[in-house]
Amino acid sequence: MKVLVTGAGGFIGAHVARLLAARGDDVRWALAPGEVESPEAAAIPGDRVVFDVRDLPATRAAVDGVEAVMHLAAAYVTWARDMRPLYQVNVEGTRNVLRAAADAGVKRVVHTSSIAALGLEPGGRPATEETAFNQHDKAIHYALSKYYSERVALAAASRGMSVVVVNPGFPFGVGDRRPTPTGRIIVHILNGRYFGHGPGSINAVEVEDVARGHVLALDKGASGRRYLLTGHNVTWGEFHGLVKRLGDGRFPQVRLPYAVLLGMGLLGDAVGRFKEPLIDSRTVRYSTQHFCYDCSRARDELGYTVTPLEEAVKRAIDWFRAEGYA
Repeated sequence: MKVLVTGAGGFIGAHVARLLAARGDDVRWALAPGEVESPEAAAIPGDRVVFDVRDLPATRAAVDGVEAVMHLAAAYVTWARDMRPLYQVNVEGTRNVLRAAADAGVKRVVHTSSIAALGLEPGGRPATEETAFNQHDKAIHYALSKYYSERVALAAASRGMSVVVVNPGFPFGVGDRRPTPTGRIIVHILNGRYFGHGPGSINAVEVEDVARGHVLALDKGASGRRYLLTGHNVTWGEFHGLVKRLGDGRFPQVRLPYAVLLGMGLLGDAVGRFKEPLIDSRTVRYSTQHFCYDCSRARDELGYTVTPLEEAVKRAIDWFRAEGYA
């Protein structure tokens, strides 16, 4: 199959493109203009294209001649002075990719959404693909942009286009060169910048599991359905403790009350007038909730599997240290 992978220079995208090429697909992998080609991207077999998903004519040219599109291109940022480019890439870029794919007669699109596009269940109960979004008053801009872009993808499916949506959890693993906001959590814990943790939970997953889930969705996913590509539900305290133990961390980890974290976030808001803060108040309000998910649908319908948490985190720690991040 001839497959276009947008966002192949990114953390998950490079793994997806590599898996597709390894199984024999003819991969056309894409970078954004000005994006530095990582070693992981450079090793992907196939044709490289460079285009901006905000540019519809360029997107049409990139899509021309392919049978399927894996749409992973997105701006993954949790803070910026100007958030307009975030929405332009994530929402309008998705609209352009789907429009170009529909016009070109592409047989299948897999749209990479996020757990952030779903709602949360009360009391820390695991959310499913059917949990309605309920975070308008708390969500950071990245989460809102993924929610809106997912609506664009599902609307295309409702019009008869073959579109499958996947919702990854917090991915960790090899090749996180930026690093992503999730990868920075591990780096900051190892380097002592995150000396404490607050309430709430996250869903941690190995990036290779997420990449395999994308390929399974391409092959087996039902159009118009979401699939949670998630892993392990853990509290922030458990995750910080695990990173510290597996990384032989010498920095202490303490549990900080919500009020203290919020105060730090408000201070970060002031810092944010001049540079990116370590934390801000909106992130505190959002991230101290329980991000817990149930990936049973992906297991049952796609054959999705999950790597043990310790193995995934240890692999990420070892890679960050080998590459000089920590």
